[in-house]
Amino acid sequence: MRNVLNSIHVSAGLISHRLREFHVADVGRVADMLEAHSHEYGKYLTQDPKGKKLPHFLGQLSEELAQNHLDTLTELTTLNYHLEQLEYFLTVGQAPLRVGGFKDTIQFATIMDEALAPHQGELDRMGVQVCREYQMVGEGILEVSKLLCIVVNLIRNAINGMRKITDRTHRLTLSVLPCPDRERFVRLQVADTGSGIPLDCLTRVFFPQAPGEQSDLLPNLHASAIAAKELAGSLRVWSDGPMQGAIFTLDLPVIHMEGER
Repeated sequence: MRNVLNSIHVSAGLISHRLREFHVADVGRVADMLEAHSHEYGKYLTQDPKGKKLPHFLGQLSEELAQNHLDTLTELTTLNYHLEQLEYFLTVGQAPLRVGGFKDTIQFATIMDEALAPHQGELDRMGVQVCREYQMVGEGILEVSKLLCIVVNLIRNAINGMRKITDRTHRLTLSVLPCPDRERFVRLQVADTGSGIPLDCLTRVFFPQAPGEQSDLLPNLHASAIAAKELAGSLRVWSDGPMQGAIFTLDLPVIHMEGER
């Protein structure tokens, strides 16, 4: 059940990202350029420096739009498959949800690997090295789906930050260790070598994004911070600045009980 929910979340995120990559506005710009020279198409396309580049540009744009269209359709098919699985679980009554969420005994390293798995293919295509630094912390009792969503969001955000920096080899580091300053707490970290965060923006990372606001950070980092608090934990971030990557740190109680909130 939790794997299905995780896969749905990842597919929806990928679809959202790919739709934002559709260069639809470029089609409009080409149309405007042609319209401005409608009285001299032949001369514009054969003699003007900008006009001569249009056929090649349109060919590249066509290939890119076709590939994005195919990728989006493929991801939509995957999303539909996972939704059918979820519908089956709910229909047969196998969804163990109740007020306060479903708590289960978990291995934190296993949760990190489950959150990473749906992204592994994309990371391989990007040439990202994945490093696991898992220390022994024992088992925990937490709301599994909520924790998975937080870690998935952090990994997704790290991928977004690394995708835009193409002049270096990237590394994604997942860490699990005992919390050094809090007893019976575990620390999970997701570190990347991507676009980083300006120092004056660190305190605003987990704020809700305003409509239309442009940012490399996912809007649902705000929801992740709220979910961390609901698990009686905390989520914070550090970056040395632009182009310096970022480290997201999630501290959680090993056992989350309702009365400890």
